Amino acid sequence: MSNSLIGNKAFYRQMMVIALPIILQNLVTNFVSMLDNVMVGQLSTAQISAVTIINNNLLFILNVCMFGGSAGAGIFTTQFYGSQDYQGIRYTVHFKLYVCILLAVVGTAVCTIFSEPLIGLYLQGDGDPALRAETLAFGKRYLFIMLIGVLPFAVTNGYAGTLRECGYPMVPMLAGIAAMGVNLVGNYIL
Repeated sequence: MSNSLIGNKAFYRQMMVIALPIILQNLVTNFVSMLDNVMVGQLSTAQISAVTIINNNLLFILNVCMFGGSAGAGIFTTQFYGSQDYQGIRYTVHFKLYVCILLAVVGTAVCTIFSEPLIGLYLQGDGDPALRAETLAFGKRYLFIMLIGVLPFAVTNGYAGTLRECGYPMVPMLAGIAAMGVNLVGNYIL
């Protein structure tokens, strides 16, 4: 059995020390979006649909673009960290921040300018026109609120990825848990 494994026990132990916090952070991030859906679930169908369209479609696409932009540079960050080239790490962090901020600015501009047609893409069909109009109105309001957090998310994404790539996954995980707690408390207070 041990011959079929890729590495020894120390390798798997080290891998789990890095992988588990990343898994937990992603779980927390997805839980925060689900928490928003649950909190809005107490309201109307139009509001639930609007939040789902914005969180699970528009912002998800923007988040994936930012992740992809920073993950490519993350390969170099890991190599630079392994060779203790701290100047190289600085370059990759700067690149990640530039890419993520550029994507955040462009994404925010596109979502602001084209909010109605983008949300409207998900409202096609034979449904009630009044419900469609109500969902569109709620979606636009919710999108503009959520766009406030896109730039801070972009900066956080660049730094959190660097911490994970340098072997410090606990810091972003704890920050994600703190964000979930703030979101949960904020949802119940407001």
